[in-house]
Amino acid sequence: MGEMRKATSRRIKEDKIYQDDNRLPRIPGIGRKVSASPGPHSMDALARMQLEVASYIEEISIELGAMARAAQLSSLAYFVEMTRLEAAINRRTCQLQLGETADPDI
Repeated sequence: MGEMRKATSRRIKEDKIYQDDNRLPRIPGIGRKVSASPGPHSMDALARMQLEVASYIEEISIELGAMARAAQLSSLAYFVEMTRLEAAINRRTCQLQLGETADPDI
């Protein structure tokens, strides 16, 4: 019975901490129909948003990987590193689409 209380207590605490976790941020243009050939300005806006998101994911993946390695969670550290690499590839692709200089730091 003690385990049941702990689980229920933990769930209640998590619900309070992560109450907005099910709400995704609203990003203009996402979830709407897009024409087959959007204009160059909308493609630049999409590439800019993708660049920002990929850069952020790359940054936090570095921190998450360090945390996972410090806790000796090798499988988790591996997958976080794969996430970082994928984010870096996407960041570079977006930089090239926008005509920016890509950092060669994968």
